[in-house]
Amino acid sequence: MAKASFNSPSSNLLLLRKLATQSTIYHLWKQRNNLIHNQISLPATTLFHNIDRELRNIISAKRHRKRFHSPKVLWLR
Repeated sequence: MAKASFNSPSSNLLLLRKLATQSTIYHLWKQRNNLIHNQISLPATTLFHNIDRELRNIISAKRHRKRFHSPKVLWLR
């Protein structure tokens, strides 16, 4: 089976999925710990905003790398 190049749509989508999954797990875990230790729960809209902001920051920080141009376009659609 041929290996996908870094600029193929499938590899860009895979990279974006990995970043989104990592960010989602991190923020859900953070929400869980905040609820357990501080008895404070953030609304779902705030959680989604934080995940979106983190993904935009990750992609923007790496915008000079060729591999990160297409995921940015996919995420900002």
